[in-house]
Amino acid sequence: MLSERGLQIVEKLIDNNRTPVTSKMLAVYLGVSERSVKTYINEVSDFCKVREMKLERKPGIGFVADFTEEQIEQFQEMKINKKIFISQRQRIGYIMYILLSGWDNYTLSLFSDELNVSKKVISDDINFMSKEIRKYNIHINRVSGYGVFITGDEFSIRKAMKSYCRFPIGDKNVTYIYDNRLSIEEEELWINNWGQDNFEKAIEIVHYIEEKYKGVYTDYSFKMLIQYLCIQLFRIRMGNVITEAVIENDDIISNLNVVNDVEDILLKMDQVQMNPYERQYIDVLFASATLQVNDGTFNTITLNDMEEKCKKISKDMAKYISEILNLNLLNNELLIKSLEDFLPSSMIRTKYGIEVRNPFLKDIREMYSGIFATCFTLEKFYEQYSGKIPTDHEISFLALFVGGALHRNEKTIKAVLIGTSGIAAANIVARKIENKIESVKIVAILSSEKIMNWDDYEFDIVLSMMPNFEYGNKVVYISPIISKADEKKIRDKCFEVLSHPEVKKEGFSNMIDVNHIMFVKDKRSKEAVLKDACNILYNHGYVKKEFFESVINRENIEPTELGNGVAIPHGLPENVCEPKVMVIKLKYPVNWGNKKVDIIFLLALNFNNVDTTKAFFHDFSKILESEDNLKKIRKTETIVEMEKTLKEKLHWSR
Repeated sequence: MLSERGLQIVEKLIDNNRTPVTSKMLAVYLGVSERSVKTYINEVSDFCKVREMKLERKPGIGFVADFTEEQIEQFQEMKINKKIFISQRQRIGYIMYILLSGWDNYTLSLFSDELNVSKKVISDDINFMSKEIRKYNIHINRVSGYGVFITGDEFSIRKAMKSYCRFPIGDKNVTYIYDNRLSIEEEELWINNWGQDNFEKAIEIVHYIEEKYKGVYTDYSFKMLIQYLCIQLFRIRMGNVITEAVIENDDIISNLNVVNDVEDILLKMDQVQMNPYERQYIDVLFASATLQVNDGTFNTITLNDMEEKCKKISKDMAKYISEILNLNLLNNELLIKSLEDFLPSSMIRTKYGIEVRNPFLKDIREMYSGIFATCFTLEKFYEQYSGKIPTDHEISFLALFVGGALHRNEKTIKAVLIGTSGIAAANIVARKIENKIESVKIVAILSSEKIMNWDDYEFDIVLSMMPNFEYGNKVVYISPIISKADEKKIRDKCFEVLSHPEVKKEGFSNMIDVNHIMFVKDKRSKEAVLKDACNILYNHGYVKKEFFESVINRENIEPTELGNGVAIPHGLPENVCEPKVMVIKLKYPVNWGNKKVDIIFLLALNFNNVDTTKAFFHDFSKILESEDNLKKIRKTETIVEMEKTLKEKLHWSR
């Protein structure tokens, strides 16, 4: 729904129709920061786009509206009639809720009337969602004279509801916190969408299991259980039950006590009947959650022998990532234990398509962007043991464990600090750095006059407050205040040093070349761009014909966007003939999941080949973790300039 702030912005644009309005003017008018204005202006832009109201952003000038008198009158009428204003994401969320809930009498006209947009907009939304929802084997059908409806198996529909019903349909306000692991917003969403009695019964069930088995579910497991149980009760009480096996043939029900306990509670509710397949649904849910028992250990009420398998997988993962990063993480007991605790439920979630959300995903993408990208290579273990590809949330947990292990590494990074305001001021800066980043030890502080003495010291990096100072690839430019941006740059350089710079890269410089760099200057879809790029790789003999299909299938399961306008799509290793990286720069960013992407690295890499993977990701992380490097890449204007810039940043000889 268009927020009150968004509504005020539209009114201000109407007051200044065809006259520029700056972010600063809007900030003063709304009483918020300019940063907040950017958030609200995005909803306004979407609102105007849907209604074909012309709104331009002119750099250095401001926002210029060119609304017709008719459009202004329509807006004023909407306000008077209190019609709803909703964003595209909210609109799609509403449509998906209606369709997934089983309403089969909705037409484009009815959606159009309810959501106050044209039938064409509704049609475009449904076309978009038809592609998105295919990963759940669900189809949106449109039958002339009948309406729009969904077909798919019940288990898949429930998983899709968890993923797409992200906005509350009702308007019930919630003020009571049922459990500290939940937020008011989450409770309002689930109560309004699935019903308060279903929500309260889900809470009762999980609390009962925790009490009986003397443990507490992790935050993300608790939220996952509550939401899926709410959906189960909502669907059953509407007459929709699972009618085919949920658990695959090679798995067996092993949580009979838990399933029986949950069933006993559910059968006390009105209109709830359980069949063997609903019991399997419960079994899979609780096998997908991690329970921390009172002695501080973690238990997974799991299926089959997954826990034992994961002890081996944890060591294999640690060994593999150690080889990629050129570090020995096999002796890091905390990392191994963290993986052993996490992987059993993670593997089951991945196998059965049960989704959890990592609340720190955004932070991990920012803090550990290089590690996050590198951890995508661990997909091969999931494919081997679960037969499926993990979500970015599962990958982000792995990145969190690996990033933590690197920061706990005993090696200290020795640094020389070069100041510009005298030794006394530089000493203060040095203490700030050492207090904020424990792995850094300042071994020398040099003034601008004594720079030539740096050869007297042994060091790994140079922290320079003096611009334009150069010393190979060891310099990090910082400000005297040591801002969060400075701290991140120092940590990124430390990671680069810790992950060992001496990697043999002979022969790998040709993985990127001018023949495999694309500048796309017209508006294209993600699929169209990837198809053209994959065709180039195929025609040049680097991949098999099936590579494109495997790339798209991977993207349909989980987008490979990294959070900084960069994506790293990749296909199955068996479809790669020879390692190559296709670099694509887009003039017009494309939607990649819920983010915008303008730089694409299409990876034709066999992650089973450790040498190739190591050579690429070791240096690729340097690009991802540096905003300056990404800016320089985005500023390139020719393919030759792009190749030169990339090889400079990757430190690959031409």
